Amino acid sequence: MAEKPNQNWEQRVIDSRGPKFRLDVNNPQMGSDGSNTYLQYAVTDNKDKQFSALSESGVFRLHNERTIEVVAGSKNSGSDTSVKISSVEGDITITVMGNGQVKIAGGSVIVQADEDIDLKAGRNITLNAASTVTLKGTKVQAKGLIGNLIEKTVGSFLQRVYQGSYVGGDYLKSPPAGDKFLSKPVVSGTGDVPDLGR
Repeated sequence: MAEKPNQNWEQRVIDSRGPKFRLDVNNPQMGSDGSNTYLQYAVTDNKDKQFSALSESGVFRLHNERTIEVVAGSKNSGSDTSVKISSVEGDITITVMGNGQVKIAGGSVIVQADEDIDLKAGRNITLNAASTVTLKGTKVQAKGLIGNLIEKTVGSFLQRVYQGSYVGGDYLKSPPAGDKFLSKPVVSGTGDVPDLGR
């Protein structure tokens, strides 16, 4: 961002408490969000830096080069809410850069939405329960090309290709012994893993 043509340096106040901590108020120099109302800066002996700042655009930033820990509720009861994160308007975004993971752990985890919940993955989504996985809804749909759930409901891609032809589902599920085309079933039973025979 371009610098302001008329910078008021007289209003700037710097409170330096030695080489490791300082408070900079009303710095007229421009940043990505304009000039800062204040900036609080600290550095460790290992040169690990931390700062918090409020810009004139209203953006508050809290940056730390190591770990940020938030702990609350040591005197609360089990029914109290110890940490609240709220957005009056706009989104809440949690982003992990690099190879990190987003982990949420607890005795129970509840994800609730007034309208929709979308789960999207670049590879796999796994639901693993020690007891029961229950799907409830007015309309429950399954779409896919292969898999035992697909084969027992809408039909796999192979089943749909041969539907209404001389190659029936019984042949795909249980080819005769010595068949020169299929050595194994290509339609699995519920709970089985489909195996495309050679």
